[in-house]
Amino acid sequence: MTDGPAHDADPAAGAGWRTRVAGVAIGGVGVLLAASTAVWPTKVVAVRVPEVGDFTKGYEQLIWSWGREVVYTSDGVLLDAFSGPDPVPRLVLLVVVLALAAAGLLLRLVRAGRPGELASAVGTALALATVAGSLVQRLSVDDRTIGLQPGLVVVTTTVGWLEVVSVALLTVALAVLVVPVLLPRVADSVTGAVAGVAARLRQRHALVEATPPLVATLMDPGPVGTGRAPAVGFSDTPFPTGTGSGAPPPTDGDS
Repeated sequence: MTDGPAHDADPAAGAGWRTRVAGVAIGGVGVLLAASTAVWPTKVVAVRVPEVGDFTKGYEQLIWSWGREVVYTSDGVLLDAFSGPDPVPRLVLLVVVLALAAAGLLLRLVRAGRPGELASAVGTALALATVAGSLVQRLSVDDRTIGLQPGLVVVTTTVGWLEVVSVALLTVALAVLVVPVLLPRVADSVTGAVAGVAARLRQRHALVEATPPLVATLMDPGPVGTGRAPAVGFSDTPFPTGTGSGAPPPTDGDS
């Protein structure tokens, strides 16, 4: 494996080495965030103020992205598990898709060319479709309209927000991995524009650091009787020179 410039100069390497690393890194983070939804729930539906005569004294319904639902009382006692279709196949599908996406990204990192490009694109697209599907389903259902109960609260958990970030990262990763292959000219123009902006920012920063600060100095008055008053101003030199600025600076012999 060669360094970055060699990869960028090699036409057989496809997209540049840095672009490949960026796409794989973004996609890897997206896959890891999506994997958290297989373990923890993404949404909680809770009734804090139960109706009169309700023996449950409030409850919390935990909902996973892959369909699992568990109901607890406000005291932490398990009331009922989800009695609908078995959600385990959806969990298996999620795990398999994320594993394929991770394998495709790893192959894209270690191997340039069409096999890595195809594996990473297909795996990332499948992961994005799976995670985005559960996200759209969660956002499109308003549980507060199902049962009009007082004190009904719908809470998106931290893992639920991580799922949103995962969809965004997988989308960016898919674009970074696919656009340089399908639209190389567009990728080159975008990369050149970003490089130009970065160069201008570096040049401006270097110019600011190289510019010396202005120093406020009290100018020496002219000889006695000239009527010249001391002046205060900004100068590039800490002390004025004797040319055109009055008497020269005092020396030890003058004292």
